[in-house]
Amino acid sequence: EGPAGKPVVVLVGDSIRMGYAPIVAERLKGSAEVVSAPENGGDGANVGKNLDKWVIRHKPAVVHFNMGLHDLKTNSKTGAKQVPLDDYKKNLAAIVGRLDRETSARLIFATTTPVIDDRHQTRKAGFGRSEADVEAYNQTARAVLAKSSIVDVDDLHALVVKLGPQKALGPDGVHFTREANLALAEQVVRSIRKALDEPPATVEADCRRAETPPKIDGKLDDPVWESAAVIDRLPSFWKNVPSGDGTRARLLWDNDALYFSATMTDAELRSFGAKRNDTLWEGDVFEMFLKPAENKPAYYEFQVNPKGLILELPFAQRGEDFSKLAALPPWGLSAVAVCDGTVDHPGDRDRSWSVEGRIPWSAFARGGGRPEPGTAWRFAICRFDYGPKGTVPVLMSSAPLRRPSFHRFEDYGLLRFQGPAR
Repeated sequence: EGPAGKPVVVLVGDSIRMGYAPIVAERLKGSAEVVSAPENGGDGANVGKNLDKWVIRHKPAVVHFNMGLHDLKTNSKTGAKQVPLDDYKKNLAAIVGRLDRETSARLIFATTTPVIDDRHQTRKAGFGRSEADVEAYNQTARAVLAKSSIVDVDDLHALVVKLGPQKALGPDGVHFTREANLALAEQVVRSIRKALDEPPATVEADCRRAETPPKIDGKLDDPVWESAAVIDRLPSFWKNVPSGDGTRARLLWDNDALYFSATMTDAELRSFGAKRNDTLWEGDVFEMFLKPAENKPAYYEFQVNPKGLILELPFAQRGEDFSKLAALPPWGLSAVAVCDGTVDHPGDRDRSWSVEGRIPWSAFARGGGRPEPGTAWRFAICRFDYGPKGTVPVLMSSAPLRRPSFHRFEDYGLLRFQGPAR
């Protein structure tokens, strides 16, 4: 969020962006802080060089960007492109890669708008542009973006074709009339508002102190659970899909351990694995991620599947080798799962499953051990929910994850440990 507590929207691109940016900022006033650099973004190489200044430092919620009109400029004498297609492709892939790694923003790419060749060639600027090249560069951009699930496409080119290029474009055959800029701005605003209209997730939750520890039997009938805050917002945030009401998780703590429980509706109970630290996520699984310190890369992953198999991985940093972590000795997680239905019986109608578990504070030794009252850790409660064989599992997380990876701890919510010191 920006200084006013509003989500930050960054607009990046060439003079076409500069034409609609003021209108977009006005339309989004009150709901977002719009940042649009005064400089012309130019070609993709220039956008890449200025990503830190123009985008990343603003910690945006949405980035709407274009590149193409400068890349495809053709030298009038040599016929060379300012940025050849292969380099354009590499530059776009690199930009998307950096925005993916270094921001949590929703990314929207605007296609390059049309050119009227005859009008544009009357200019004596030492270079030209053609609609054929616009189409070639747009096609290349779509091919690059098709390999990524994190970038939406705002097809401004199609909008201008619908408006009618002869009417929408000005004398130079590239830039737009005031009316056309208004139309472009309205479409950009719609695409940004769609990106900002995110499903509710769990930005912050309480972990209350347990007066008495629950019995870990998977039944969830201990009165102490009634005092725990319910965490029931687990959307597929990166898809803008709300969670519904199928998951209700709770967390408690005392001097000895962290306790967790969850009930989960599930019409097709499926499991995977035969032993501790198998790849349980290849079947239905309840997952919890905990990151004790903001200034240290260490975090922890815990899983339980419908058969009660567990996974416990202490990551010193993201990207560690799974097989090495899985081979480590037990860290103390104990859990029990109870199913209302039959596990791994395709075709029947299951109803739900529940899980209850305990993690001793000794498991978090490398992260600082037991927290003090008032301490906040980063956390995410997640699920893999598989349907019939051959279908894609539904991924859910309590955290506002803008990418389909449960390991993006930058996006985790805050878990505050409540209760008096003892």
